[in-house]
Amino acid sequence: MPVYLLHGFRWPREQVRIHIILQNLDDAAAEWLVAPATSLTLLRNFNEIYPECMEHLHQLRFVESYDPEDTTSGSSQPYAYVADVCEEVKLGLDIDDVRGKGLPNDQWAAIMELRDKLAPDEKVAWYIVVCGDEERWAPGLSVSSVSEQQRDSTSPTSQNESESDRSYEQSSVSIVDVGATRLTVIGS
Repeated sequence: MPVYLLHGFRWPREQVRIHIILQNLDDAAAEWLVAPATSLTLLRNFNEIYPECMEHLHQLRFVESYDPEDTTSGSSQPYAYVADVCEEVKLGLDIDDVRGKGLPNDQWAAIMELRDKLAPDEKVAWYIVVCGDEERWAPGLSVSSVSEQQRDSTSPTSQNESESDRSYEQSSVSIVDVGATRLTVIGS
């Protein structure tokens, strides 16, 4: 379960939902911003509507605070995090080294402006975030579903889909440039 030291702001979940609805972001999941499709969708959207901010936020990242062993708080936390600096905490990490790098003035101004647009009541600060939900498990196919797919695989369309599925499964890392921001998607 990764732990991150990040610089940014908390984005209240209600405001995340409102943003996704008002911007008509069909591929975004308000309850799981670290999902690759959601991160990519939000980054594209931010590049379209906040280009002056995103020009200076090359490493912008969305992080969720989640402890899978906590069954009392429900499915998601009341905040997600929008971070311009995000460092995974490893044994022996010197926090002063991370914080001591500082932020360029343009980056500082951009994260403040983005915060003003998304969550004006929140502060920009350094946070420690536990993220136990970076990868979600999906149930496998049942035996009957697999049999039906194998029966249908004789059609030319199914064969083409099968080949594209194999090529997708073989690729494990995708790097997507979204304007000034680069998103790395790691597959399983």
